[in-house]
Amino acid sequence: MPSPIKSAGIIVEYLDQGRLKAGLVVREQDRHLAVIDSAGREKMVARDLVLMRHPEARADRDNVAAVLAAIAEERAALASELDLQLLWNVAQEQGRSFSADELAELFFGRRSTLASSVMLEALLNDRIYFIRRHMDFVPRTGEQVERLSVQQERVRARSDDYRKVQKDLRDILNGAELPPPDEAAALIRELAQYLKNPFTRSRELTEMLKHAAPEVDPAEAAFEILERLGAEPPAPRFAFIAGLKSEFSEAAIAEASAAMPAPREVKDTGFIVTIDDDDTVEVDDALSCETLADGSIRVRTHIALVADFVKKGGAMDDEAASRATTVYLPEATIRMLPDAISSQKASLIAGEERPVLTTEVTLSADGAPLDSSIYPSRIRISRRLDYDETDRILESNDRSDETGRTLAILHASALKLRDRRRTAGAMLIQRREAKVRVQGGEVQIRVLDSASPGRTLVAEFMVLSNFVAARYAAMNRIPIIYRVQPQTAGDFASQRPHLSLHPAYHAGIGLDFYAQLSSPIRRYADLVLQRQLLSALSEARSSMYSEEELMAVLAGAESSEATGRELERRAKRYWILRYLERHARETLLPAYAFREGQSAELIDFIVRGTLHGAPNLAEQMPILVRVSRVDPLRGWLAFDYAGLAERIADAKPGRIG
Repeated sequence: MPSPIKSAGIIVEYLDQGRLKAGLVVREQDRHLAVIDSAGREKMVARDLVLMRHPEARADRDNVAAVLAAIAEERAALASELDLQLLWNVAQEQGRSFSADELAELFFGRRSTLASSVMLEALLNDRIYFIRRHMDFVPRTGEQVERLSVQQERVRARSDDYRKVQKDLRDILNGAELPPPDEAAALIRELAQYLKNPFTRSRELTEMLKHAAPEVDPAEAAFEILERLGAEPPAPRFAFIAGLKSEFSEAAIAEASAAMPAPREVKDTGFIVTIDDDDTVEVDDALSCETLADGSIRVRTHIALVADFVKKGGAMDDEAASRATTVYLPEATIRMLPDAISSQKASLIAGEERPVLTTEVTLSADGAPLDSSIYPSRIRISRRLDYDETDRILESNDRSDETGRTLAILHASALKLRDRRRTAGAMLIQRREAKVRVQGGEVQIRVLDSASPGRTLVAEFMVLSNFVAARYAAMNRIPIIYRVQPQTAGDFASQRPHLSLHPAYHAGIGLDFYAQLSSPIRRYADLVLQRQLLSALSEARSSMYSEEELMAVLAGAESSEATGRELERRAKRYWILRYLERHARETLLPAYAFREGQSAELIDFIVRGTLHGAPNLAEQMPILVRVSRVDPLRGWLAFDYAGLAERIADAKPGRIG
């Protein structure tokens, strides 16, 4: 409690209907003070209601309005930062009572009259997180907070304000008239704060958003409302919704800048080529090959040796572990590692020397693996190709240079490897997929064919490399995480692959051993397993992960990878639907029928929706459709059937460019 007032002319804050109100003391009268507010109104206030003093803020009747306005502005800024739930999480661990000054210092990182004032007002009005004992505050138990939160939500759900806000949220999402500017401004402030930190999002606002749009993720609904109110956050939509960080800590950036790889033996493994999408900068694999005198083929898969740059337990490692994977969104790529590593030092850039972990395999004339080895080394990349360029070279059958000859050998070997896996029972699912990019608000959609010659080539050698690494680990009793899929007589599709510490057959891939180690730049699990193999190869087993550490690390990575894949799926569908909404409402579009004509997939966009008005159709029957309903936010897409493709010869299917 502040000491008694001894002179007029200072700013105080007094309790007024549960809130702290600031005013200038103009005179003292027994147990009361005469104060004036920013409008110049005078009021008598009991001394025991005065809770805060601002001796540094001197004022008089002429400038009181300006001084009080400055205080109010600074208080509002501090109040917008304050999160009692976050404060409670920290305070309850200390198991003691706190003054408002102590809690202000704990949350804001400093003591000041204004910080204490903001904190005290919040605590006096708090009914959930802290118990007041005179002017000390004790954190409640977790059980108490849970019970009171539920009670408060029930009360607020019945309040007029709650219903009014909920109606505004629902109306905005349903395209109704926007609220007046003052109401919109309040919504914008609250929703922007809600999206700021995914770990401290208000349960109350989450419930409101769920009621306003039950089929939409609450954070996505909040972003959509801000966009419709003209206050779209200045960040990529889905990265912001998911709370993904594009920036790295200063420690991680400094570590990446200083990272130098261990010295490795330089290997001359002939002509080495990388094959990726044209916009890929995280290049983590390369290939080389040679034909031996007996007609067999020696192929090498070179994987970027990221473990040489990212030390276990360092700042980069901590960031990579928390991110788990690079997330590829239409609007942005959120990398697992800083650019200095992922796009430069570790990336296999043409013309540069890079450390790699190589799996070397000799294949017989029919594609059977004869022998294999795995070793770290340093190589120079000869050439970079993209998939389209690779396909053109392979289709032209041009073997006049090193590139053409290398690709021809690799492609022929890849087809033999694929045939062997198919014979072993592998499920070779080949689907076209849409690649979506958003630049400057414009949506660009391109369809990729996973069965193209170049993609088939790369995929088979990544599978082979993973198989060789997994078999090496199994034979040498190196603890790693295997991916297994039992082979049963039941429905194959229902036997989902899973992780295991013990090697076993992977029916979907058709191999006896399998693990994922081929993408250490963009998957943390692959980096961890690369470290494990490297430790074994260098006979430094004391630095290896234990089985328990592996399971803990990779269980978290598996969960994060699944979350990332779902976010990528949602983002891709949203932007494809957004494109259709803008450009294809009246266009006749080619599609394939599915589920006996109940649904259809657009050929040029690889997106499915419900189909209306179609007869019973054979699976993947070519048809023409028109978009009848599209809602990007909710993911809804419906078509009207326009006929079989071959029966509408005079109507050219629209290809949206």
